[in-house]
Order: sequence, then structure tokens, then C-alpha cells
Amino acid sequence: MTKTILLTGASGGVGLELIKPLSDAGYDLALHYHEKLGPLAEKLDEVKPKTNVACFKADLTVENEVVTLFNGLKDFCGGIDILVNNAGISMSGMSWKMELSDWMTTLNTNLTSAFLCTKNALPYMRENNWGRIINVSSVVAQTGFIGTSAYAASKAGLYGFTKSVAKEVANKNITVNTMSYGYMNAGMIDVLTEDLQAEILSQIPQKQFGSIESIAKTITFLGSDEASYITGQNIPINGGLA
Repeated sequence: MTKTILLTGASGGVGLELIKPLSDAGYDLALHYHEKLGPLAEKLDEVKPKTNVACFKADLTVENEVVTLFNGLKDFCGGIDILVNNAGISMSGMSWKMELSDWMTTLNTNLTSAFLCTKNALPYMRENNWGRIINVSSVVAQTGFIGTSAYAASKAGLYGFTKSVAKEVANKNITVNTMSYGYMNAGMIDVLTEDLQAEILSQIPQKQFGSIESIAKTITFLGSDEASYITGQNIPINGGLA
């Protein structure tokens, strides 16, 4: 039976690039976006002929919108097999200058959204006695980076969340893991200046930014039966940076 993936933040840089390889891997795709449906249009044209795919709009920091999203998922495919909590933002600022509103927006978008999606996904997974939850964190949660205190805190919070939920649902054949991206060749790297990109590149032992293919293959593995004994873990994808 074909598995269904809910990919949150599918209209972002990394999310957009994951659509085709996940389609090629044979999954049905439920693609979440917050405001920007436009960027998804071209990707949908690429995968629609061979993939059962639908888009869902929601503010993942608002519980009733998440509930509505999951009700739509039930109509689309009956439930969910694999949840990839990929949605995230980074609001930069030195810790003594950051506005509380920016801090809360970052934590809510990166951490609370993962909680709300997980909360609503688990009843389906528990009923089916099978499920995979993959939380997307960052190497910055391990290393820190100037101006990213809110982002690093939110992504570090996913570690503890992953560990605890993994133990709560282990008896239902549900695994919960974290992938921690390093600096990839799509997504937030695009907002950095060329000089800063060069500085970061010099610190990566492999001297290259990570590929979307490496992320997609990790999702495919963690979403498989072969990975059923891997849970509560952090999988670093960072070229040896941490």
C-alpha cells in the first residue's frame, strides 16, 4: 500500500526541492503551505501525472487550523503515515536586541507547530499501529550561531520533544526522529551574503553544502519498515560540521 507523507512548509526552499524526489520514491503527497501557494504550482505540474498529491493551507501555530488541515487529510487519503515537520523560519537578531514578538513567532513556528501536527497525526498512527514522525532541526541547535538565539532554541527544543514522544508511542510501532540539517544547497542559505556563505563553507569539513537528495533519502529510509528500530534519535546531515 502506498504511504502518504505530510510535508509541512512545502512551499519553502527545501520543501519545494523535496517534492520531486519524494514523488519519485513512490509516496502520496500532502503538501502544506501557509501563504505562498504560487511556488508550489510548477512542482505540482511535475509530479501530478504519477503522484496522488494535494495542497493544504494552514497557519500551523493556530490549533483549529491544524485540526482543519487534518480533517482535510482524512478526506484526501484517510489519514497519514509519515509526518515531516519541515516548516520553519529564522528571525535573526542579537539576543539583547530581539523583540519578544520575534522570539515567540520563531518558537511557535518552529516548535509549537511540530507539537500541534504531531498531536493531530498520532491518533491516526496509533489506530493503524504504524507511523513515522520526522522533525527537522538544524546544526545551529548544536553549534550556535551569532544572531540566531531564537532559531537555535526552537530547533534544540525539537530534540527533547523527539526523545519524549518517541518513548510515548514506541509500543505502537511509531518512530519519532530528528534530522538536523547543516548548510544545504537550498533554503535559508539563499538569504546569506556570498561572503558569509564562503566563510561557512570554509568551516565544513567536506567543503561543500549538503544536497536535497541526501535529505530525501534520509526521509525515505526513516519512513521505511527497515528503520523500525531507530527512534528517539537525531540524524545529522551536516558534512561533518558538528
